[in-house]
Amino acid sequence: MIDRTYIKAERTEKSLILTLIDSKGDESCGIRAIKEHKEAYSDEWQSDKVMYEFFEGFIANTEWEWISAEDIGALTSAPILGIKDENGEVIEAYGFMDYALRSILDDLFQDHKVIFQKG
Repeated sequence: MIDRTYIKAERTEKSLILTLIDSKGDESCGIRAIKEHKEAYSDEWQSDKVMYEFFEGFIANTEWEWISAEDIGALTSAPILGIKDENGEVIEAYGFMDYALRSILDDLFQDHKVIFQKG
């Protein structure tokens, strides 16, 4: 599990950008964390299980959560991050629409950021 302080979430008009950082804004801790995670799970690196585990601390300590496509009426297998209101209704949703071409973890490992598209 990665500590939430290693991931910074930034919204733009059309996307959600998750960037690896440390608590002071330095990328080095986040980069080290993703490298260690890849080494620990090299055999399962592309699995959803490893992706969800990597984001466990971020999800547990922020307003963001994994959203099912059915919750927003979408017909996709893309991983979706979103925010729900106090009634459990999705008020924001962002999907990783390049999921068939790349993985979220590979983007974080290679580029130190990953971009989700607003849905």
